[in-house]
Amino acid sequence: MKIASVRSDIVVFGGGLAGICASIAAAREGRTVSLVERNYFLGGRAGVAHRFPLNEPSARSWIYSRNSGILDELWHQLFKYNTEGTYIGQSRVLQDWISSEERIRFFRETELESVSLEKGRIIVAFAKDHNLHQSIALHGKYYIDCTGVGKISELSGISGEKGVDKNEELPSKGKDQPALGRQSCGCYIRIEQGDESYPFICPNWVKIRWEDNDFSAQLNLMKSLESNLLGEHLVEWDGVSNEKQLVPEVIALAAWDYLKNRSPISEVMQNLKLVHISENTLPDLSYRASGEVRLDLNDLIESKEWDDSVALGSGSIPNSFSLISINRDELPLSKPFEIPLRAMISKECKNLLLTGSSSSVSELTSRVLGYPSCSSQMGASLGMVASLSLQKKRLPRTLADKGYINEISRHFYRRNHAAGVEGFEDDDNLSLKAKTSASSTLVDWSDLGTKVEQVILTSRCQFQFPVISDLVEKISVTLQAKNQQAFSVKLFEGSGYNNTNPGVCLYSQTIIFEEDSNGLEINCNVKVGQNCWHFLELESVQEFTVPLYSDGIVGIIFHNKRPKEKRITRKFFSEFDPVLTSCPLPSPSPGMQIVPKQEVYQPSNTANDSLRPNHLPGLWISKPTDFKYPEFLEFEWDEIQTISTIEINFDPVYDFIYPDKPSSFKYQNFSSLVKDYRIYASGDDAKSTLIADIKDNQLAFNSHSFEPFNARSIEVEIISTHGLPRAQIYQVRIYA
Repeated sequence: MKIASVRSDIVVFGGGLAGICASIAAAREGRTVSLVERNYFLGGRAGVAHRFPLNEPSARSWIYSRNSGILDELWHQLFKYNTEGTYIGQSRVLQDWISSEERIRFFRETELESVSLEKGRIIVAFAKDHNLHQSIALHGKYYIDCTGVGKISELSGISGEKGVDKNEELPSKGKDQPALGRQSCGCYIRIEQGDESYPFICPNWVKIRWEDNDFSAQLNLMKSLESNLLGEHLVEWDGVSNEKQLVPEVIALAAWDYLKNRSPISEVMQNLKLVHISENTLPDLSYRASGEVRLDLNDLIESKEWDDSVALGSGSIPNSFSLISINRDELPLSKPFEIPLRAMISKECKNLLLTGSSSSVSELTSRVLGYPSCSSQMGASLGMVASLSLQKKRLPRTLADKGYINEISRHFYRRNHAAGVEGFEDDDNLSLKAKTSASSTLVDWSDLGTKVEQVILTSRCQFQFPVISDLVEKISVTLQAKNQQAFSVKLFEGSGYNNTNPGVCLYSQTIIFEEDSNGLEINCNVKVGQNCWHFLELESVQEFTVPLYSDGIVGIIFHNKRPKEKRITRKFFSEFDPVLTSCPLPSPSPGMQIVPKQEVYQPSNTANDSLRPNHLPGLWISKPTDFKYPEFLEFEWDEIQTISTIEINFDPVYDFIYPDKPSSFKYQNFSSLVKDYRIYASGDDAKSTLIADIKDNQLAFNSHSFEPFNARSIEVEIISTHGLPRAQIYQVRIYA
């Protein structure tokens, strides 16, 4: 067979989000990259075969949990270019994304076949190009395994493990190994409407009964059918089988036999046809190479901090050894977890880096790290680590040492990549030393407006809001109830990670609703222990309605009581579920007033180390405006400063989580994102000079570099947004 030779600085195997983010991160550091994917489509586990969600709404236990960094650039491209809302469209957008980077060479339908290892280094990796029917010898200085199954590690012959750990314990059940003969398999079936009745007799070579399947898998299918009987549905099996290896056709026909002949909906199924069965959707067990350290479930659950953390992950812990993609008994994590560089470095191969489920972790931990949202952060960090290793001529394991890791953390921070739970203290940011001011600031929460987006009927709920005063005298909430309806009222101080869950109860009382009032007034006169999120809980024997207003304010969130599902044992950190946006618009907010007024959206918030809400909203918001006159932020110093870089973090609606599957949106970007803006600099003479004029901005993070100049003040002038009638900025960083 013909052999082609390709040389690049970094070779990335795997075209999922981890591989894409690793490739883009390395290319932007000036490195040449070969990205190799064995399928015809990009996306990996988030692609058309496995269909994992890009983000996991069900896994988060805090509201503002969406990842930032490189991955945050993807959303507006999906909004704008995947107008059909399909997996094919999503794959196309991903390819457009990597094609825009000049230093990335993409090899589609190219499968890794062998790896040559000499003296602890990969010398060359051979792959077969199924398009050109040739072998490719891929030479690189570093190799990043983003295959999701540890393909490079396994072919290299380095030490590692595969399958369930003998000593691994489930978080709630202790040591509970899979039953003998238990198997997992999954596929998609397509159902179409027919013209007549179609009786179904199950073949005798299908030896499993759908009723013997794991309950979660049964429930997932029925819920899918509830939405629409026609179309595609996920069918998964996790249970005992006498088959040597289950295949999609067997589990699909077992499910079809049940639906047609024994299910509660068997009568309505008679005129329906099973027309397609997909390949197996469940990922293979990953080969996990031995690294410098090994992560296990306790490290994730306890959110262990690491000196060499280079990425943050989040997700839910599997509560069984099942491989099915949706396990309703998963244990949500209370906060993000750190991922150390040493768990992503092969112990035996100096130039091999590991992402996601291929890294040095236990089996159940690998499944958490294998989710696209988590593995993408690992990929981005390794793309930069490999580049820094080449730049500094140091091995990655050396960069994990204390003498270098602070420099890496600073490098990551400047690229908006979160490396640790505590964030990064940026002593170089000149804005921290400046006096900040703004054209206007939102103080009165009643400026929210009068457009009601939805009305919630409930009997128990919570209102989340920020408090920065020493005393809360009165709280007013807009709602409708019956005359003389009694309310049980409780006020909680936030606790836990970023104070995002109700903690200590500060006030408790029964209050009667008056018919002629527009809402419920609570004269509490409560001393505040700490400035953070607070939660007002209302409960009544009778139901009441709460209007939620469009273009909501960051941090003013309504939480409704969480409905109970029969036979579901999944745990949550709260009995309440936040009502959040499902499109690129701010989440709707309830009507609230606090006395004294909470001035939490001041311009000084933009001169900080955080680029998203934490224990407080953490951003500047202007008063509502039509932008007839621009809004502006100003940073002023007592002495002249030398400036060469200005970096701005706008508001991309961090409470928005991309849906479970590709979707079509009528909005091309987040409405809160600043669209047109200018940057001015002033010296001792107070003369203002335009140094940047940006039109049609599409990104949440922008970095502006200049020839060094002297200035006493910098002004960021906001001319328009992508639709929100006010300006919102999280952070402005200014460097010499």
